[in-house]
Amino acid sequence: MKGIIIVFSREDDGRKIGRALERNGFQDSVCCTTGAQALQEASVMDGGIVISGVRLKDMHCSQLREYLPKGVELLVVGPEAKLSDCPSDVMTVAVPLRVFDLVNTVRMMMGRDAQEPSRRGKVRSPEDERVIQKAKQLLMERNRLSEEAAHRYLQKRSMEAGRTMAESARMVLVLYENE
Repeated sequence: MKGIIIVFSREDDGRKIGRALERNGFQDSVCCTTGAQALQEASVMDGGIVISGVRLKDMHCSQLREYLPKGVELLVVGPEAKLSDCPSDVMTVAVPLRVFDLVNTVRMMMGRDAQEPSRRGKVRSPEDERVIQKAKQLLMERNRLSEEAAHRYLQKRSMEAGRTMAESARMVLVLYENE
């Protein structure tokens, strides 16, 4: 079962994010106040997202990322200055939090779009290459990812959804350009 775990030291912060996600169609989320609770919840999930602050009562987001089960991704929400402490393969959203950015990032991470058959082995057109580069650049700017991490993110999403990288890149661009 895929789900969303929200973990913040201040329970009220987690509830606010949970309500924002619920208003935008994400019904099944669990709130926690420690990394240990989040890890326990994540251990029974078959994929999903953990939304966390940079620093929890019992661990840093980098420790949480290290212990998360395979298939569970981490999205860190925090002040811009502290987000640089996060691992490079972690998606981030800076505060003050814009609900639109949070919801679009979660949608992108969950891969909610319908799956399409893969077209492996085909050569990318120059247009597809341009779209992929633009999406990587957007991920690098908005979520503070390195180019390699942005590429891996698009690659992983493509493989999980059975899409080409260009199709996943277009999805990223559509989600962010609808601001």
